[in-house]
Amino acid sequence: MEPYGCTPAPYYDPDPRCAHHEGFHHGVDIALPCGTEITAGVSGRVISPTSPGTPGPAYGSTAFRIRTTAGQDVLIGHARTAFVHPGDLVHRGERIALAGARGAPDGCHLHLEVRPVGGGYQDAVSPMRIAQLRG
Repeated sequence: MEPYGCTPAPYYDPDPRCAHHEGFHHGVDIALPCGTEITAGVSGRVISPTSPGTPGPAYGSTAFRIRTTAGQDVLIGHARTAFVHPGDLVHRGERIALAGARGAPDGCHLHLEVRPVGGGYQDAVSPMRIAQLRG
């Protein structure tokens, strides 16, 4: 697992918030076997990939965001398969994707990121409150 915050992982440019020329990881990466089912930890609507705050290619071609009524965009990255599409209403606990490695240099995992509505990766906050991890 790659936590939110400063990291020595080689994939990130040095960030002034971090010591020793470390980079900053804007979400949390959770290692999963390829094809593991991912369920929603929040309810909301899947928004257009081109709306402000677009994920970009680093998150993989299947990345998507769920906009919550609490004013957050929850980003899911690197999925092998996404089962949701822009405009879909998603309910907590619903199957939304399968874990994959699209756009990722380090194997299958879930990238989970939380941003304010329309915010970019620089606006991300720790996603641990909504991670809802279960074994």
